[in-house]
Amino acid sequence: MRLKITLLFLLTLFYSFSQVGPKREMRSSWITTIWGLDWPNYKINTTGSTYYINLQKDQLKNILDKLQEANINTVFFQVRSECDAMYQSSYEPWSYYLVATRGMEPGYDPLQFAIEEAHKRGMELHAWLNPYRFESSVGKYEGEAGDYRATHPEWVLEYPDKSDGSKNVSILDPGNPGVRQLICDIVEEIITNYDVDGIVFDDYFYAYGGTPSDLDSYSQEHFKPAGMDLEDWRRDNVNQMVADVYQVIQDNKPYVTFGLSPFGIWTTDQSVAASEGLTLPEGITGMDAYKSIYCDPVNWLKNGTVDYISPQLYWPTTSTGQDYDVLSPWWSDVCNLFKRHLYVSHSLSSLSASDYIASLKSSSQQNLAVELNGLSLIEYFSQPDVSELKSVTTDPSEYGKQIQVNRNSDKNGAPGSVFFRTHNFYTDGFVDYLIAHEFAQNSLAPAINWKAAAARSIPTNLRTENDTLFWNSTEDNVRFVVYAIPNEQVSTPGNMATSEYIIGISYQHFFDLQSYTDLISTHKFAVSTLDRFGNEFPAALMDYTPGQNFAANLVYPADGQNTIQPFSFSWHAVSGAEFYFIEVATDASFNNIVYKRQINELEFDATNIALEVGNTYYWHVITRMTGTADVASATRSFVLVNPEIVSPANNAVEVSLTPDIVFRDLGQEYSYELQIAYDADFSSVAVDETGISNTTYTVPAETLTAFTTYYMRVRAINGSITTVWSETVKVSTITTPPDIPVILTPTENEDVSGPDVTITIAENPYATSFTMWLSKSDSFIWTDRKVKTLDAYDYDVVYTDLLDNTTYYVKVKANMGSAGSTDWSEIRSFRIVSTGINDARNESLTLICPTYLKNDKVKVKYHIPSKGNVKIALYNMTGQEVKVLVNSIMPEGEYTEQLVTNDLQKGMYFLLLQTDTGTKTLKLIK
Repeated sequence: MRLKITLLFLLTLFYSFSQVGPKREMRSSWITTIWGLDWPNYKINTTGSTYYINLQKDQLKNILDKLQEANINTVFFQVRSECDAMYQSSYEPWSYYLVATRGMEPGYDPLQFAIEEAHKRGMELHAWLNPYRFESSVGKYEGEAGDYRATHPEWVLEYPDKSDGSKNVSILDPGNPGVRQLICDIVEEIITNYDVDGIVFDDYFYAYGGTPSDLDSYSQEHFKPAGMDLEDWRRDNVNQMVADVYQVIQDNKPYVTFGLSPFGIWTTDQSVAASEGLTLPEGITGMDAYKSIYCDPVNWLKNGTVDYISPQLYWPTTSTGQDYDVLSPWWSDVCNLFKRHLYVSHSLSSLSASDYIASLKSSSQQNLAVELNGLSLIEYFSQPDVSELKSVTTDPSEYGKQIQVNRNSDKNGAPGSVFFRTHNFYTDGFVDYLIAHEFAQNSLAPAINWKAAAARSIPTNLRTENDTLFWNSTEDNVRFVVYAIPNEQVSTPGNMATSEYIIGISYQHFFDLQSYTDLISTHKFAVSTLDRFGNEFPAALMDYTPGQNFAANLVYPADGQNTIQPFSFSWHAVSGAEFYFIEVATDASFNNIVYKRQINELEFDATNIALEVGNTYYWHVITRMTGTADVASATRSFVLVNPEIVSPANNAVEVSLTPDIVFRDLGQEYSYELQIAYDADFSSVAVDETGISNTTYTVPAETLTAFTTYYMRVRAINGSITTVWSETVKVSTITTPPDIPVILTPTENEDVSGPDVTITIAENPYATSFTMWLSKSDSFIWTDRKVKTLDAYDYDVVYTDLLDNTTYYVKVKANMGSAGSTDWSEIRSFRIVSTGINDARNESLTLICPTYLKNDKVKVKYHIPSKGNVKIALYNMTGQEVKVLVNSIMPEGEYTEQLVTNDLQKGMYFLLLQTDTGTKTLKLIK
């Protein structure tokens, strides 16, 4: 019997007005049968024992009632935990956790009963199988029914004893094709004989803790291809099993969804991620499931061999190394990229009783506590630090945060949460929290809408009889969604657009209204057909005459248009429409749909869809209206084009230091921004050029260096619209060795006024930098050595505070990045003459300015040794005067001026100081 009463329904509605949850959301719980953790608490001692059968049935009904009370819409029911069965199997024995002796007939079929009871409550049931585990402790079933050691000893892998002397697990060998066939046969038998809504596997593949290299030597010898890497082969064994199971389901009942629940961290190896074109989430540490248990969920997603994954993100939002706020969005993006669904698995193991107690409880809570004698390896190793987790308690609001992260990260209209495990729903306050906050209304499980599905008819003859809602339908193998619309709201479009008025799902042509009798006079009921893929069709509304449905007029993009991200699909409103569906496909017949989603507005952001540049796509909008058939708009095509660097090619080598960067031409209305960086994340940028009006940009001289790897990207700007960045192009510049440096000044044995001396070397454009040593000894002993590093294209360096009447030696070498350096230059010696600082000033003319004009304003310092005419001016490469800083008669002294550079074009300039006593020239680069 349904536990919700009308008053509780109205209380839920009170919460829902302020926070309506998503209409589509997977809400599920793992019902664990191994060791009777969640069910059953009682074993059947003799075949057909009515007493124990009823105890099991009542307990399961109570569990389902509790989950229904929390607005859970799906259960993951464990039917195969250790090569056994909670159903009538022709392959494996009845489970030891169901009956007193493994293999004994129970007298009823638990899976059939669970399906019937779940469907009565409008809940989906996904049969949960452990694909490989044979025994949670080696020898547990030796000599008993279903002992594969006796029938297929080559199938069984027995893992070594643990360090404490206890026996480890035994599994079926994933490398043996017979095992793979067995798993496929078992799945085919279940979906053929039972009306399950889904098949789900947990994270048990090769066993946690590592598989010795020789443990599966039989399969290696017989089935491993010669020369294939062992780890790759083991991963391929699992991937093949997943693909084969998926194909079995598609061949029999493609509406049965197939999902897997991997460990929450795919890999910690950046190179593995890069091989799939992915970047790992920042700051995540932990077990590398890709290498430890040969689990590769990205492969399943990429190859479309699953409908969803449910990674076990068993860490809270406060975790540092396994931050839920990082992992869930990352998984969501990966699933969206491969057009599959993400339903995150949460651990309730640390759930504490909450102070939150609803003001109204629908029933007393039945405590079905089971002493936990030890977690399975699956659950145990899903925790980074078990001892720490045991000491942590979590308030229900933590799961509210996690659910919101899932919803906010979702790009498919298909968020989801699966809770491990069901027993914890009996923690005081948890269900109350869910129905008052995150799960205040019912929600439909997400539709697997990329598979072909036939249109379904609208129910007819809606009527109420004796507190039951009835309707007629010609459809079979479907479900029905039931809505209760307030009378005053009936004529307002959009009633079926959200979850606000959903009161249940029925697998029959009727719905029990005993919990909603007060609504019969104040509400109108509506019923829509829901196929087994989860697609919902137009609803029929009691006592309502439908209007005429029309096709939406599309606005953007236009037919055949080249379209640039970011953009939004848009269309005009249709009067009376409940909502719309947008469909995007790779063919005009919409046989290969890449994206379909219910939209309640008149536009949709295309960045939610993983579209590929250069492909032609087709799109239309379907108008949904109550009581009448859907109408599709005209079909339009578009080609997705993004900014692109056409030349140089990605991974080009020996690229010129002044290359021409060529962009894809997006049209005259666009200008471009080019970035060239030293690193792939563009945190250190060498070039950031905006306002490029042409599709070719020549990098100025003395900007790039030889022997260097650069990363380039471009984006386009059209008024307020800025596109996404192009794909990054990685290039390496020329590797022409630089010359051995030549020191120009001081000249050999020159007397130089000190204490500051400028050392100048000849231009050397292929060097990445220079290393200069200065010493009072021509052996440059390390205790008397002043080392300077000059950047590329920097040919002057100043040594300060040198000693009077002292001879110095200097030498320099050119560096070539990681390729090493040239030989040292010839050693140059010079002597600092004995003059006072004031005399040195009177005898010298100095001009100092940064070589690279990286800031909007730079300081120019100069010294005039005597009164006279002074002019400081900036000239471009053609000799044209660009700026005048000073032009007057000035007394002897030191001065500072400001050179404004933000209005200068990129390029090379000369700063010239002219006085009556001489001139000084500096080369500057912008």
